[in-house]
Amino acid sequence: MYSFTDRELAEELEKLAQSGVKVRVYRDSREFNDENQRGLSTTAMLLAGGVAVRVRDSRDLMHFKSYVIDGALLRTGSANWSPTGLKRQDNDVHYEVDSALAGQFKSMWNRASNATSASAAP
Repeated sequence: MYSFTDRELAEELEKLAQSGVKVRVYRDSREFNDENQRGLSTTAMLLAGGVAVRVRDSRDLMHFKSYVIDGALLRTGSANWSPTGLKRQDNDVHYEVDSALAGQFKSMWNRASNATSASAAP
């Protein structure tokens, strides 16, 4: 997730993780750092709630606003996970069941260069 400041959504992901659902969030390093400096990041909440978080350790943009459910259902679109992106802006969304396409997220998650937790991000 590129921008993620929606605390309500973070709370729902925490609940899922605490109920036993495997929840993982992959972040863009620049946006993550900017959010932390502004005190807006939800990442500390997620980590405290048992959500696995990795941050792309690269200056290159990680601009996805997507998620995968059960390794097959892909949701993608233009909206960031922020109150503005989800409730006030005009954004698109697309859902597709495609395990091969969804599997590309696994390769991003497993990059050796990722910070393994948000606290380790540059």
